[in-house]
Amino acid sequence: MNSPYELLQARDFACSLGQLAAERLQRGREQARMIIEKAQGDWCSELDLQIENLLRERIAERYPEHLFWGEESLHSRPIAALLQHHHVWLVDPIDGSMNFLRGYPQYAVSIALLHDSMPVVACIVDPVRQETYLAARGHGAYCNGQPLQVAATASLSQAVAATVFPKPKADFMQQYLPELGRVMRTCSGVRRAGSMALELAYLAAGRIDVFWERGMGAWDAAAGMLLIEEAGGMLWSLDEQPWYASGTLAASTPALRSAWHELLQTAFT
Repeated sequence: MNSPYELLQARDFACSLGQLAAERLQRGREQARMIIEKAQGDWCSELDLQIENLLRERIAERYPEHLFWGEESLHSRPIAALLQHHHVWLVDPIDGSMNFLRGYPQYAVSIALLHDSMPVVACIVDPVRQETYLAARGHGAYCNGQPLQVAATASLSQAVAATVFPKPKADFMQQYLPELGRVMRTCSGVRRAGSMALELAYLAAGRIDVFWERGMGAWDAAAGMLLIEEAGGMLWSLDEQPWYASGTLAASTPALRSAWHELLQTAFT
């Protein structure tokens, strides 16, 4: 993207993609019955694949020079190699697939454009609540046209935390459970609804104050990362790896950054 105008055009294009995908999602209940178990606790449907392919086609038509990475795609290159390309789209067609398949109303479409491995455009669409979250780097973050700002919460004892539980066979489960206990004993409340994209969007909107996850995919985080940054929040990886290779994302309001990092860091050392 060589100009602010081009960046905002890409944001508006991402918005059109997100809303198209959300419409297909809400009309696709029959296809959602064709379920694929990728691993224990990790599900997708034929609809995930169809929406991802649709978005891939639309992006290729508009930006043929850009690369594409979707959660459900098969990839011959690791994502670190893919992100060496100047422009890459990261897409999760249904973030919260298990929720969607069970009729639990907490899932979203997540779309991000990366430039030199950093998100520059973001769109997260919640089809249940009809909320569309948008951001372009340097141009703020919005939900349904209203500007977003992270909360002003000043202490962890007053903070609402959110997380994503590990998969049942995750090799870090025994570390995560004590960590969850520490957060529950420290913060005023902990939420887990099953869609990382929406949890990150909620932090940008001031609905929660801190977030952490182990074992994330880059497609889970990219759009929400930009929303949080543009809303005045902070994100970091706890293992000092690049965000797309880490899988250990933490996020908070600026006032809580130091205390939140201190609470979490012992589990990552």
